[in-house]
Amino acid sequence: MHLLQPDEVDQLALGVVMLGSGGGGGEHETHAFAAMLRQEMRQSGPVTVLSPAEADPDGHGARVGLIGAPTVMIEKLPSGQEAEDALKALQAHDSTTATAVIGWEVGGCNGLLPLILAARLGLPYVDVDGMGRAFPRIDQTTYDAAGLPTTPLAITEPSGNRAVLDATGIEKLARTVMVDFGGWAMMVAKPLKLADALEAGITGSLQRALELGEIWSQQTLSVDERAKASGGFLVARGKVVEVWRESVGDFPRGTVALRRLDADDAYVRVEMQGEYLVALADGEPLVTTPDLLCCLDAESGKPVSTERLRFGAVVDVVALPSPPQWVREPMLGRVDPRAFGYDLDYLPFRDVT
Repeated sequence: MHLLQPDEVDQLALGVVMLGSGGGGGEHETHAFAAMLRQEMRQSGPVTVLSPAEADPDGHGARVGLIGAPTVMIEKLPSGQEAEDALKALQAHDSTTATAVIGWEVGGCNGLLPLILAARLGLPYVDVDGMGRAFPRIDQTTYDAAGLPTTPLAITEPSGNRAVLDATGIEKLARTVMVDFGGWAMMVAKPLKLADALEAGITGSLQRALELGEIWSQQTLSVDERAKASGGFLVARGKVVEVWRESVGDFPRGTVALRRLDADDAYVRVEMQGEYLVALADGEPLVTTPDLLCCLDAESGKPVSTERLRFGAVVDVVALPSPPQWVREPMLGRVDPRAFGYDLDYLPFRDVT
């Protein structure tokens, strides 16, 4: 058991942003939720984080997540009440009582939202989630791959609008409602029996985020040293010479060209949608999803989200390994480059420097 303290929240926030791989809400949005979490903890005390071995297998864990564009929250601020309201709406349609909170997606804002809900309700958080990083779609979880239910699903927003959805094709339906709700909303899915969640999910992801936060806050270490301490490597340092974006379907899509500053006359191309997904050099892949790509400002060392990467920026591109569950068949097909529309196979993780 770990009692998560307010003075650990900044470290955790940095870690979940790294696991966001450029998506899931960048540093600005995540730190807004970090402030909200600290405030809840000052009122309610530390959040009890249980390891899988400490969790009651017969209990049920509520999953909470944000759907939509986190940047919209700059204009449409969250109140902090949305997840609790969604759970109450859900419980009016589903009699399963949540005895704990579990993760849906540890990357970005969604890495902190379950802890806010746990603090508000006085429930423990069990260290398991369905992604071990950030992915854009509701169905891109190990829970879904194991056939565990996502619906009924309650969705709320700050103005008080709420809906409970129970249908196949929940991804499309939830996004339609989210757009009608104003660009972002909070979701709470049917609580899972903890024994099932722990068998299907990715355990230890919150601990992983804390470890990454500690490593990447050590500015006295070089980027290369921090990358290696994280189990990854520095792909390249480069200056952004071109950024191309377009909206295709439900998710933005783009390409970033970097002129390498650590090699003569060399370029790296990064493909992105909600997250950074593929890095290539001379048309050949260097790193591919589900392994993680992170871009960090070369001067400040802070992660840069896909939405905030701009022409002229100098960034360090870092690769981190995927949770092992995703690189096994048949799971890989849900999150490999082809799942995002790229005509590429998954490239096993290796240091290319």
